[in-house]
Amino acid sequence: MAAVLLRLFFVLKLPVIAGDSLVYGDIAKCLINNHMFGMEKASGWEPTLIRLPGYPFFLAFTFLIWGQDHYIGAMLVQLVFDVLTCFLVADITRRVVNDRAAQTAFLLAAFCPFLINYVATPLSECLEIFCIAAATDCAVIALDARLPRWWTLCGVACAGAILLRPDGGLILISIGLALLLRGLGEPGRRRELFTATLLLGVVSLSPLVPWTIRNWRVMHVFQPLVTTHASDPGEYLPMGWERWFKSWLIDYASVEDVGFRVPGDTIDVGDIPDRAYNSEAERALVHRLLDEYNRDHQMTPELDRQFAALAAENVRQHPLRYYLLLPVARMLDMWFRPRSEMMPLDTHFWEMEEDPHDSCCGIALGLLNLAYVAAAVAGAWLMRGRIRYLGLLLAYPILRSLFLATTGAAEDRYTLECFPFVFVLAAALLIWWQGRNPGADTSPFMDTPPAAKAGG
Repeated sequence: MAAVLLRLFFVLKLPVIAGDSLVYGDIAKCLINNHMFGMEKASGWEPTLIRLPGYPFFLAFTFLIWGQDHYIGAMLVQLVFDVLTCFLVADITRRVVNDRAAQTAFLLAAFCPFLINYVATPLSECLEIFCIAAATDCAVIALDARLPRWWTLCGVACAGAILLRPDGGLILISIGLALLLRGLGEPGRRRELFTATLLLGVVSLSPLVPWTIRNWRVMHVFQPLVTTHASDPGEYLPMGWERWFKSWLIDYASVEDVGFRVPGDTIDVGDIPDRAYNSEAERALVHRLLDEYNRDHQMTPELDRQFAALAAENVRQHPLRYYLLLPVARMLDMWFRPRSEMMPLDTHFWEMEEDPHDSCCGIALGLLNLAYVAAAVAGAWLMRGRIRYLGLLLAYPILRSLFLATTGAAEDRYTLECFPFVFVLAAALLIWWQGRNPGADTSPFMDTPPAAKAGG
């Protein structure tokens, strides 16, 4: 009840309608009003493929019940899914650790402000995290019960994750890798695990078939997923500007101050850090180009060409920084920032003198996030050999971190999908620590799966 009430407070008092929420909403309204997966443009409603169909169809469903543009309905449904995610996290922990750890994992998930925050935001994260937790729980049950129906349910959950976000397929890949490694270690189960992998893949990917056919017939492109830039075929993209931006980008604050402002908003040259420039002459050139952009707020092909030249020079002078140091820095920033981007707090949490209240709140959230992640890392290390299916729990966070390092992304929410695994591993550490106390149970970890007797 406390978990429900806390989420309800966020929905009623701290809702956020983000820019992407409006994009999803436009597609949902087009589905309802025009029976077409499209968006409203200058020439009218036109088909699009800049988003996968999962979340727009979800929003369309809630709009039919609560009314168009009433995002509160979507938030209330997300509240239900997020609480269910807490129970899924608890069930995973019960099966791989024990009942006491499951209770701890439930508390960690139920009162995590980072998950609660996205209940009150019409974005795909809440449903995506639910699907990832459901797929992992079904995989654990299937490995114990050895029944095809659990691999089918796991595939359904993976399909949901894929239809919500293009990177949702990472959960399918991570479970497939875990099955491959288990097959190498257990020769007697290779046939069973190969069949399971095949069934999982077919069920997970089959919903993409009608979507791919639709894109081919309507948009005349073979595109099962969304492109990296979430664009329609033939849409102009300032690739030179984006490459220059990523040649110095590290933190989310720069995304908010600079990246999100192109096109359409003024860029303050004071928001660009010194690492973006190789010389004073280059600084003056960038300022001149941005002054030109600020006049009409359009990144023209000529401006884009000049930013492409600047990006090429940055890469030439600092190849190690561009290809290794910056991707690692962005990935670490996504893991360890305060995650306050959807809260009414200044994202520049280090500017204490500007806003002491927001800075203190941001630092507190950052320390809480650090505690979650540190506990998970310590739990994985200290409990190796005593947590069942540890490889399955680690595969997704590691694979997703490597993927994010290659994309040039820098938004905190992209690592939030890893938190179900963080909760499980952190709970294992806390139970282990409790077991070290005098008089406590010294063997808190199970030797046999809890659901093996019941067949899942």
